[in-house]
Amino acid sequence: MKVLFVYTDINVRGGAMSYQFGLGMLSAVLKRAGHTTQLCYMYGQYDAAPLRAQLAAFQPDVVAFSGVSPQFRYIKRLIEELAPLPAFTIYGGVHPTLDPDCLGKVRGLDSICVGEGEFPLLELVEALRDKRSVDGIPNLHLKKPDGSIIKNPTRPFHPKLDELPFPDRDLFDFQQIVDSDFHTALFMFTRGCPYNCTFCSNHALRSQQEGCYVRSRSVDNCLAEIREVVARYRVGAFYFNDDCFTANRKWWQEFCEKYQREFKTPFDINTRPETLNDDVCGKLKAAGCRRISIGIESGSEEFRAKLLGRRQSNERIVTAFEACRRAGIKTKSFNIVGFPFETPEIFQETVDLNARVNPDSVIVGIFEPYPGTQLAEVCLKEGWIDEQRLLDADFVGRTDTVLNMPQFPRKQIIKAYQTFAYNVYKSHSFKKALLLRIYYSDYGQTLLWLLTPFRSLLRKITMGV
Repeated sequence: MKVLFVYTDINVRGGAMSYQFGLGMLSAVLKRAGHTTQLCYMYGQYDAAPLRAQLAAFQPDVVAFSGVSPQFRYIKRLIEELAPLPAFTIYGGVHPTLDPDCLGKVRGLDSICVGEGEFPLLELVEALRDKRSVDGIPNLHLKKPDGSIIKNPTRPFHPKLDELPFPDRDLFDFQQIVDSDFHTALFMFTRGCPYNCTFCSNHALRSQQEGCYVRSRSVDNCLAEIREVVARYRVGAFYFNDDCFTANRKWWQEFCEKYQREFKTPFDINTRPETLNDDVCGKLKAAGCRRISIGIESGSEEFRAKLLGRRQSNERIVTAFEACRRAGIKTKSFNIVGFPFETPEIFQETVDLNARVNPDSVIVGIFEPYPGTQLAEVCLKEGWIDEQRLLDADFVGRTDTVLNMPQFPRKQIIKAYQTFAYNVYKSHSFKKALLLRIYYSDYGQTLLWLLTPFRSLLRKITMGV
């Protein structure tokens, strides 16, 4: 059987292409079972023509769409523009898992997958091959010809990740993706996050299936994947893109001990501030850790605890950044503006805390109310979501807001987003602050494209690595 994956990265901000681990895993499981896969990676502006051409050339039996919630409008448009597609269609990922009603909203879409999809998709493909009914496959919702929908229960989370193959990097042009991201190869060694931030999808995803949500592969299995990637691709650094790399102390200590015996390639991680201290940072640095990305999100302790479900003090955040600096590890902070109930004054606390810790780089995005999350429900209850704005052709997620809040109007949120990095760094480095002010301006993406030959230099100035 032939499966065509369609991954949309349409109208997003940033210069690097992305590797989608979920699709890589789905493809690997299908290939292990003897099936054939291809990918239509839709990057940049919306254009259905490449997909139409690939459908004609590949003639798939199944077309599997994937994309995060801000991409749903493009996926819907694609399916309806090309309907009826000459294959069985399915949509999987976080969005249909947390908004399963989307199946009934898309003309030409046959099914969705709720939860993790490796085994549901494999069972679907093999049932179609054998001309068996697909109506009872766990995790799948299926639309019948009369418009009725079958909603099957989900199976438990798969507990033994080592049993799964490594993600299929051949599905994407992985070398091109590595090169576009400063020669950095991405990995994910765990699934799930032990924390319950109200703006993130993790707290909603953990309730979709029975069993243990947070799982790790064995250290030896992870190292074997790294060996495979190093043998096949030109790589200068690794990004271990797990939600919280240091959540399991026994696991990450074993990983660092074994990694440094075999590899000298620097790596970056994400983690929470309350997991970091001098001892942890020292061990990470000794293993080769180059940069740690830490979520601040909001600089207001009270707002962060009551609304976001993040109960760490500002002093604990400061201590984490200081520990990284003493160990010689670069830092990056993650931040969000435009939360429900946020005010300009509350957001100023985010600016102030970032200026105090002075990370080597900052990331800021405008809040997006992901379906199924606690904060999205708050926004719906308050009547703040402008559904029409989300459909506007010029709307770019994380650079604009779909909320209409009286205490923090749209224009002020956008201004706060565009000037955040400048205000954080202006007292530390005016050159860096000015470059970031330009980057986050309305013309930043165009200038970034024009300055492509100097990307590495600009990154060194603005991000420290």
